[in-house]
Amino acid sequence: MLVFLNTRAHQNTVRGFLRSFGRALAGTVVVRSYERMLAEARLPPALYVFGDLERLTPDQAERAAALWRRLDARRDCRLLNHPTRSMCRYELLRTLHERGRNRFDVYRASEARAPRRFPVFLRGEHDHDGSRTPLLADAAALAAALAELERGGARRDDVLVTEFCDTAGADGIYRKYAAFTIAGHIVPRHLFYGDEWMIKTTKREDPHLLAEEREYLKTNPHAAALAAVFALARIDYGRIDYALLDGEPQVWEINTNPMTVSFRHAGGAARQGVQAAFAERFAAALRALGPAAGTGR
Repeated sequence: MLVFLNTRAHQNTVRGFLRSFGRALAGTVVVRSYERMLAEARLPPALYVFGDLERLTPDQAERAAALWRRLDARRDCRLLNHPTRSMCRYELLRTLHERGRNRFDVYRASEARAPRRFPVFLRGEHDHDGSRTPLLADAAALAAALAELERGGARRDDVLVTEFCDTAGADGIYRKYAAFTIAGHIVPRHLFYGDEWMIKTTKREDPHLLAEEREYLKTNPHAAALAAVFALARIDYGRIDYALLDGEPQVWEINTNPMTVSFRHAGGAARQGVQAAFAERFAAALRALGPAAGTGR
């Protein structure tokens, strides 16, 4: 059995897959909330994937770590994504910049360091809602935007100031790549396109761009570089979102409870083929994990 552990409010990410393309795995792959599993006296032998790490409060992360220790003491369980050792967004982006992999830097709004270059934008450290502001041209615009967020109840400790990294291609189109890691196996997820720098879903469905996406899914061209980032982050399951600058990945984030795929969110008839291609590879990677019971670690 494979058990995905997520917060109670965010369990449809995997369940949507199990109700659609992944129906053959229903029963062997299940989704449970941390709240439910922490209350269970007896836990089944399984491979447990600890997800939603970026959404956990410090107290929740400590309780999840206690659950990890409880399961790790057994020989009939395997575990992915340690809830307190895995890197979350700020630590990952700072580390990638310090090591010269990301060209842009990131700052907590509460820290003394000031951005070294503009424009910047603001986003939450723990959510997946994208930018909370347009591009901010200078320190005065940044201060005004922070003040507005604070008036709305935001805490500076939870807000990241991110330097803008312009990754538009020679054709003026922005590309957002995404790929999963499943216990070290890299599975390309999608390639979205847009005319604006902030891309949450594909905004263009030109035939030649769809062909480019198909080629990305087929060739998995950045697998080695992405595997190195996942290893650095100590993340065994999740989806990395990134773009390319001069051919090098620029990492935006790693989501440890990403949307997989469902018929409802398949993106229209034009993208059914690429959705199905990902779903097939995703299911195969889950099957390749094998049974947890009796395998040790």
